[in-house]
Amino acid sequence: MTFYYALIVFSLALTISIISYKMKLLTIGGSIVQFLLAIITLGLGKMKWALPIIIFFFLSSFLTKLRERKNTSVNLYFEKSGQRDSFQVLANGGIGGFLVMLFQIVHSELLYFVYVSSIAAVCADTWATEFGTMWKTKTINILNLKMEEQGVSGAISLNGFIGSFLGAFVIALSSLSWIYSNKITILLIIIISGLIGSLVDSILGASIQAQYNCAVCGKITEKKIHCMKIAARINGIPWINNDVVNFAASIVGGFFFYLISIFLKV
Repeated sequence: MTFYYALIVFSLALTISIISYKMKLLTIGGSIVQFLLAIITLGLGKMKWALPIIIFFFLSSFLTKLRERKNTSVNLYFEKSGQRDSFQVLANGGIGGFLVMLFQIVHSELLYFVYVSSIAAVCADTWATEFGTMWKTKTINILNLKMEEQGVSGAISLNGFIGSFLGAFVIALSSLSWIYSNKITILLIIIISGLIGSLVDSILGASIQAQYNCAVCGKITEKKIHCMKIAARINGIPWINNDVVNFAASIVGGFFFYLISIFLKV
């Protein structure tokens, strides 16, 4: 990396982080982590690696802001909403940062598509949540298929599935310029990988993610403190929150692409 390119990367990463903070898309901690990931991704992977994560972040942030305006009631269920903090940024982009560094040692194009698939998974999951809770709609628990309130971990809907597909599709398209053969096949595998990652996220959310019951309002929530009172844990493992589940989804998305590509020999 030349000095001038390093200066451009530093300036661009800093600009993105400042804008994200000023627009209240990220907390200060989230902005710092985003800056470091941007330095790694842009510096080592250039736009080929940076484009998917940039598209995911800004479009997902826009959808979150839009959903918050249209349906604020579901915020009662989410552990975190609005500005993304450092843990959320790492949960969504940490695997990507690791893979771009690994690519500098293991020069395999397979790693790039594993990376894109991991981003497709977190984007599919994020868009599933935003589309699924933007409008009032029926939701069911992914495990027992019983009716569930919107916003509860593990609840799915038709709107959510449409959002999940669109999220995976958009990220797959962001890699199109760097797919030199088997374009349709690779795009389809990325989309399916994203959907699988999002599906696993919902399964984990309904099974092992910590959920709490508020003694004041009776709501099931991801928050340990609700209505200014300590909520009782009714399901899941205490340390497994939404960030852990998102991180797992990104791993599953990337790993699924790896398995399918090996099986199909693409």
